[in-house]
Amino acid sequence: MALVIQILLALGLTILIECGLSLVFRSRQLTYSVLLCNLLTNPLLNLLMLLTLYFWGLRFYYPLLAVLEVAVVLVEAFVIRLMMHYRTTKAILVSLLLNAASFFAGLLLWPLVWPPVAAALHLA
Repeated sequence: MALVIQILLALGLTILIECGLSLVFRSRQLTYSVLLCNLLTNPLLNLLMLLTLYFWGLRFYYPLLAVLEVAVVLVEAFVIRLMMHYRTTKAILVSLLLNAASFFAGLLLWPLVWPPVAAALHLA
């Protein structure tokens, strides 16, 4: 149960940050594309990272995180390029900007968000 809640909470925070930031581009279609991208990539990335942490601890966590984050940027850039008809370079830059923002916001917010949620749901 805690695993599902962690994944949904991470997805919600990512969608809030990336879709919110995508509004700067003043395109509902881009925001929709970002939402679809995150529904596709975020749960899978977080599930893989939580399973890696569970089975192997920190030994493979950071190398795998780096590889998966690059993969997410490229997959999301591909989807954005297809849906928005952006040049490849622009799609990669948009994806990189949004993912970097949510990654660093997650580093700052997760320690503040997860403990109270876990305590409230009696998961910790």
